[in-house]
Amino acid sequence: MTGFNRRQLLAASSLLWIPHLAFASEAYPSKSIRLTTPNSAGSGADGMARRLADQMTRVVKQPVFVENLPGAGGVLGTENLLRAQPDGYTIGLISSNYVVFPHLYKKFAYDALKDMTPIAGVASTPMVLIARADLPANNVGELKALALKSPGKLTLGSSGNGTILHLMGMYMQEQGQFTLTHVPYKGAGPVIPDLVSGTVDVAFFSYASVEGLVKQGRLKVLGVSSAKRMPNLPEVPAIAESFPGCVLEAWYAVIGPKGMPKEIVQKLNETITAIVQSDSFKGQIAAEGAVPAAMAPEALMAFMRTEFTKHGSLVSRSGAVIQ
Repeated sequence: MTGFNRRQLLAASSLLWIPHLAFASEAYPSKSIRLTTPNSAGSGADGMARRLADQMTRVVKQPVFVENLPGAGGVLGTENLLRAQPDGYTIGLISSNYVVFPHLYKKFAYDALKDMTPIAGVASTPMVLIARADLPANNVGELKALALKSPGKLTLGSSGNGTILHLMGMYMQEQGQFTLTHVPYKGAGPVIPDLVSGTVDVAFFSYASVEGLVKQGRLKVLGVSSAKRMPNLPEVPAIAESFPGCVLEAWYAVIGPKGMPKEIVQKLNETITAIVQSDSFKGQIAAEGAVPAAMAPEALMAFMRTEFTKHGSLVSRSGAVIQ
């Protein structure tokens, strides 16, 4: 025998293991990456996920494919993501609804802040307040004047109780101190034809979803929900110009299951951040009125905590509950 005792053998084997770990980290990703989204194909989140996946595939030299997991307003798909192996091969693109639904459902299977790993911020999308074309108001100040003149007559359509479109409408009314009659729909799609026909008076949407109708003169834009005016709608005032502090935007971020290795999170963050800040990606999302919102994992975590509290308060005041 060479005189090696058990302790020495263990020490030697641990030294051999360190380079192996380093190599495994450097090799990531060594296979395809699954980018889930708890939204249906054709949705805003789906489009954002596919643009991101396409560019990630080119950068990481491995296929990054999008998997749509809709159901229960996005809750089922999110559960699927958070229960996946935390190895970096299943990550997910979420929207601001992620911090809304925990406050809506009485029973929830996961902790939105504790059961995930923040990876990277992607983009934020201001919403636009859309009105039927013949509404005698051209901005939110004039809308408020109409509402005060005829209480209970003006209607606000939304994609459903407690959704981001409903909460933005409620928030605007709180900040502006006026009231509209809420008309909830089962999804955003049915609201648009009713706006065009004049069945409802106003509603919040992403600009991309109504741009064609606005350009045709069949709908009009009264305001945007960002702190400043949108670059592609410079003539439309921010709602905050009339109602200070009235800012609420939809946003997108990438997260993963709880317990992901820090080195993999860092690699993903660097990759996604570089893509989000690239001219090509900025150009793609600008068509939807979206702007890059790159964030490091720590900054994303802090942002999500703030958004969780803010939206929780809005949901509570709305009284919306899903059994």
